[in-house]
Amino acid sequence: MYDLRDYDTMFADPLRTTAVLAAIRAAVRPGDVVVEIGTGTGYFAVAAARAGARHVYAIERDDVAVVAREVVADNGVADRVTVIHGDASTVTLPERGTVLLEDTRGILPFNDGRIALLRDAWARHLVEGARCVIASDELWAAPSVRPAPDGDALVVLESTVHGIDRRAVERRLRDQWRRVRLDAGALLGAPARLLTLDVATVVDADAEARVAWTAGRDGTLDGIAVWFDAALAGGGRLSNAPAAPRLLYGQAYFPLTHPVPVRAGDTIRLDWRAMLVDGSYLFAWHTRVAPRDGGEAVEFRQSSLAAHAPALGTLLAAGATAGSRGHS
Repeated sequence: MYDLRDYDTMFADPLRTTAVLAAIRAAVRPGDVVVEIGTGTGYFAVAAARAGARHVYAIERDDVAVVAREVVADNGVADRVTVIHGDASTVTLPERGTVLLEDTRGILPFNDGRIALLRDAWARHLVEGARCVIASDELWAAPSVRPAPDGDALVVLESTVHGIDRRAVERRLRDQWRRVRLDAGALLGAPARLLTLDVATVVDADAEARVAWTAGRDGTLDGIAVWFDAALAGGGRLSNAPAAPRLLYGQAYFPLTHPVPVRAGDTIRLDWRAMLVDGSYLFAWHTRVAPRDGGEAVEFRQSSLAAHAPALGTLLAAGATAGSRGHS
């Protein structure tokens, strides 16, 4: 859940906001009905009304919907924007929309529940052939050296800190993806496309991809960087790629179990999966590094499930205890 400052920080990102506003102007035509999922503070709903929409249904499940109503009124479009405080998957609209306005992705397009919301929107809230302000997300990846320290990163991946052996913690943290900020110089190979998520046609909440790189230079492979490149209405693009101008998102980073030296010409292969389990995403990444000289390959099989093993063990133990009590 975001707080009010989070919403304003997103709007304050000049690259993101300028791109989305341009896409709204390109997608919305006079007389359109716009359905917005996740209106937040209502800024983009106001923009859609000003672009000529006959009506905007701005849906927001969090309490910030109260603020959105004030923003809509303060901007003089309350007669054409209805802010609905509720979950998009359960609300019923009085009419179907001709334009979908939705930007509920985070660093990755696989936010919990997003795909289900999109499927439901096409089934219940939109006319066939409705236009999308944000049409698709391409997911890209590249092998990376260890990210430089960032002001937003509080996790220090060192085996010993202040004389305390923290390997048990580090092992688990390396089975979690995290947000980083990289530049193009951190990459050890050319970016490769993992997959494309089409907002209008996506069905499966799970995703998987297999890619390979040839290391472009010598270095120490520490993990895999992943980012999105979004296609917007009107031909605009929005990307959190390391080589792109900096957005608020940063990149997703999937560490290896431990760093591996690589030489230019070595082959790096990745099998990557995103799996929606009980409403939350788990990620799995299998990485294989094969030396160009035919030497022994190094493989890592990792999953974010492993990082939650202590909690999983507690739940299983609790279930077993409850079961034994039920049979006593």
